[in-house]
Amino acid sequence: MLSVPKIVGIVSCCFLPCLSPSNATQATERKNVDSCAERSGPRPDLMKCVEETVKSIDTVTGEVLRIEDNDLFVLRFNGKEVRLHLDANTQMTGIIGRGDRIEAKVDEVNDQRHALSIRQLK
Repeated sequence: MLSVPKIVGIVSCCFLPCLSPSNATQATERKNVDSCAERSGPRPDLMKCVEETVKSIDTVTGEVLRIEDNDLFVLRFNGKEVRLHLDANTQMTGIIGRGDRIEAKVDEVNDQRHALSIRQLK
């Protein structure tokens, strides 16, 4: 014959899953998509992504239209033209020229977009 503690254990295991949060709550939690989750690669650098979000660093991708003095004019893939300011602190991989497709990490300071790093897209 079954003992009382075994019966209570079996009954509580059957009803315990019913006490979890509703599916609607779980669906809204999944709906908040993190832009860092879309990064490709075997192990995305999530700590770097968190730092970029805190510092409000934006990623600009597009085609270089022209270069004037220390400014790089880029036509973003969404159709908008953006001016990026370059200086000695801007990290560049290779030589960037007109018509190149680039990805730039940008920080906005005093209403001016300063390019922190620029790399050429393949």
